[in-house]
Amino acid sequence: MINKLQLDDFELSYTIEGEGSDVLLLHGFPSNMYMWNDIKKDLIESGYRVTIVEQRGYPLSRLKIFDAKSFNIEELSKDIEVLIKRLKLDNKLTIVGHDWGSIVAWAVISREKININKLVSICGGTEFPTSKIYNNLNYHGKPHYITSFQNVETSANLINKNLETFFRSAYREISEVNVFAPQKDGTLMQKAYLSNDGESINLSLENVFMNFLTRKSVINESKITDLIKHFYDSSIDQPIAWYANIDLNAELSSTWRKVVTTPVHFIFGGVDAAVKLNDNMRKRLISSGTNVKITEIPEAGHWLPLTHKESVLREIYD
Repeated sequence: MINKLQLDDFELSYTIEGEGSDVLLLHGFPSNMYMWNDIKKDLIESGYRVTIVEQRGYPLSRLKIFDAKSFNIEELSKDIEVLIKRLKLDNKLTIVGHDWGSIVAWAVISREKININKLVSICGGTEFPTSKIYNNLNYHGKPHYITSFQNVETSANLINKNLETFFRSAYREISEVNVFAPQKDGTLMQKAYLSNDGESINLSLENVFMNFLTRKSVINESKITDLIKHFYDSSIDQPIAWYANIDLNAELSSTWRKVVTTPVHFIFGGVDAAVKLNDNMRKRLISSGTNVKITEIPEAGHWLPLTHKESVLREIYD
């Protein structure tokens, strides 16, 4: 049963099931609350009370009046804080966030408005870089998809017309192989991300989300169909608007940015093309808290809650 939490200007959809210690599951982009169904079932059977949210702007929690600034990190965090307080999710609460959900979860623990026992952050991190970083990235003449997402309307119109391709592209299987490409100076550039049919992956909007290169997906055909139906009668514009506030988010988060004491476990996929764990990121994450653990799962991509359920559950149970 889907419940509705009335907030200032919209209704936040959520489910709550089971009994025991609290687990709150936050999805990312482009997904919805149903991505957690399999994990939810295992958690309930293991004696947890599980709350799942369809986050602000997604089809079941869409704002009636569209204003891109309404999707900044402060508003996203407040949604979750209010939910936790009203539902009294105070029994050893663990927050699990995937992708954008992990960014929201990090803001919630940093703001220290509520008590959280543990954060499990999957394929995300703490904060996005500012738009200047993405503006310097170019892929065969195309900008990074986050740069494209700064123009919400244009990006949304492109995706809305091609929802099937969008979801098939977003959920296609990725693998990593060593590729040696000759450079102008005579050196060889090694290591490229490939789809499982061997086509090169870059991070432009057209390639990541509009270029379905393989028939193999990390989810089955019925789940692809369900995603298309879920978003069919609404626009993808409000979820994209989350990305349009990354500069504002950096400003807002500066007021609560600190070294956190809440135990945090970051989990990454070794071949995640969108969120790649490198040495600099590893150092930054380690320094972000006093009790931080980082795990990278080899040969795993971006959709760990769907492809590596047992690894996610293990960290929740730990």
